[in-house]
Amino acid sequence: MHQTLAASRNTSIPCHVLALCSRDNPAILTIAHRGFWTATAENSLASVRAAVAAGVEMIEIDTQATADGRLVVIHDGTLDRTTTGKGIVNALPFEVVRTARLKAGAGGDAAEVTDECVPTLEELLEEARGRIAVNIDTKFARDLPLVMETVLRLGNQDQVLVKTDIDPEAARFEVLDAHWFGKIPHMPMFPVRKGKFAEDLRRIEALRAPMIEVKFTDIADLVEGRAEIERQNIRLWINTLDVAHCLDFNDTRALADPEAVWGALAEAGVGAIQTDEVEAFTGWLKTGSGATGRAWAR
Repeated sequence: MHQTLAASRNTSIPCHVLALCSRDNPAILTIAHRGFWTATAENSLASVRAAVAAGVEMIEIDTQATADGRLVVIHDGTLDRTTTGKGIVNALPFEVVRTARLKAGAGGDAAEVTDECVPTLEELLEEARGRIAVNIDTKFARDLPLVMETVLRLGNQDQVLVKTDIDPEAARFEVLDAHWFGKIPHMPMFPVRKGKFAEDLRRIEALRAPMIEVKFTDIADLVEGRAEIERQNIRLWINTLDVAHCLDFNDTRALADPEAVWGALAEAGVGAIQTDEVEAFTGWLKTGSGATGRAWAR
């Protein structure tokens, strides 16, 4: 592992990615999808502040470049759903994107209009600095070098987690050759192959991942890979978003029966859950769990 990252594992900074991901940290991490948007607006600076206030460890945000190469924080390819603007983000100049106002919550025609504009990636990372970790979902691979350049220039790479899709069966992982690899924590994403999770974990060991995000079709496969996850000191991230389609392990079902969803995942060794139901999930974590929050099965 890159010396800078390896040496920083012992930090006590609460938003430090490697410290959060380490198996020495017994807490189940809350990942607020697109920020705490149900309380504010999706991918907004207010959603960062709301997540911090809620005690969330990490937010997931989306970024892409405008036509003139400015990185902005927005999920969709167009402005239409989440803002008062119209048009394709990467076909519009930054000044046009900036004039749009964010809509509350998940947006849509009936949503209330807020006073916030679409933030730049730099603005959001500054808002989060020293307060909360940030997982960056780069919507287009072509923008990845600019994203990494921005993170390194700002110097807050210790609290940023970037993710890319990988194929565990690949002969070599191209990400190993990226100039930023080893300087910014990286999370591989891949689907769990039935009965081959442990094998695939061994295949990706060269990536020295602090955390992995996977999609599964049988929760038994997660259990089967636990010994290998423990050996490599990896934290397992699962999405319970309704759009994630990991069987019926979703937020809607969790609201009715949290133990059947979030509880079952924790028992299977999951140490980080991305959710749209931040308030319900953090409330579940605190229920009967002592001062430090519900611990994950180890």
